[in-house]
Amino acid sequence: SLQDNVASKCLKMHTLIAIKCLCFCLQDDGNFVIYGWKPVWASDTCGSDVFRLCMQADCNLVMYNKAGGAKWQTNSHNPGGCNMCRLHLTNDGTLVVYKESDEIWSSANSRGEMNDVMT
Repeated sequence: SLQDNVASKCLKMHTLIAIKCLCFCLQDDGNFVIYGWKPVWASDTCGSDVFRLCMQADCNLVMYNKAGGAKWQTNSHNPGGCNMCRLHLTNDGTLVVYKESDEIWSSANSRGEMNDVMT
């Protein structure tokens, strides 16, 4: 899992993280995809100008463009911050955001939110 205690952790374009038989990748086309033997989940942001994916200290997973505009998010932010955020890829390919031990977002239930107003 990727953990965040103080500052945001970011993955830049072309980043591939592999865990067992699964991986997640921020692709050249702006899509964030979880792969098993085939695609398991995607953010549906293909064609966007996304440049990096950040697990922020406020528990929100956000994709930004090069200009710093937020293009997609899990909308799992916790106003006032928190002490422990965690991004976890499960064995079945589900991506989960935890605040301390509580699940606050899951790719099994959501594709996240496009952020046209946050550009």
